[in-house]
Amino acid sequence: MDLNTLELVYEDDSTAVALHEDWAVRGHAMVIPKRHVENLSDLPDSEHFMEIYRDAERVLLRLTGAERAVMLKLGIMTPHLHLHIYPVRASLDRAAVMDIIEARVHAERDEKFVAAVRAALDIRRLPE
Repeated sequence: MDLNTLELVYEDDSTAVALHEDWAVRGHAMVIPKRHVENLSDLPDSEHFMEIYRDAERVLLRLTGAERAVMLKLGIMTPHLHLHIYPVRASLDRAAVMDIIEARVHAERDEKFVAAVRAALDIRRLPE
């Protein structure tokens, strides 16, 4: 997966977080390891990867006001591990969630939201 073609909102030595280009839902993001693996079980530092996922999910839920995050891993079109995060309302039914996953719906791009996600995740880079 070419990280240079994605809108990164967080990056460290091993993991990146990008907002997905389809904007099927506000905050649709992907957590991507830099090392090429197809499955989470193949990732040597899966704890760090999942820590980044957890932080990204928390930020996206907070900034979108959504109560639930749908996680999806496919790897069909892009055979490189990446976990999708879809922040959604808890009241959505299965059909509405599938419309989001299949990108049959679209949220308007919001530059202020992008900046807020980037700023919230950037806190991870500060020295402890």
